[in-house]
Amino acid sequence: MNKKSILTDFAYGLVIGFLTAVIIFMTIFGLVYIGNKNREKANYVREYSELQQVIEELREDYINRDASEFLDAIPGVRTAADGARDEFERKLDEILQRFRSRLAD
Repeated sequence: MNKKSILTDFAYGLVIGFLTAVIIFMTIFGLVYIGNKNREKANYVREYSELQQVIEELREDYINRDASEFLDAIPGVRTAADGARDEFERKLDEILQRFRSRLAD
């Protein structure tokens, strides 16, 4: 007695062909996915290193400045510093005046 197979040779070929196509597709998809991840990582590392260089340049720029250059380079800082100095001198003169008037009394 011949054992009947559930699938004919044609159906068996279709199933094997489909499985082979799925394996090939998944392999290609995996390679593309890994390539994109590596490219994204390389871009991230490149951008990070460029930002680190900019940060280092700014750090060196600020470290090598003296106080007057620092005040002149940033807008509004010189005005605020001059205003604070004037206010300090005015209050100091007031305090000295009161102290001298108490000594005179």
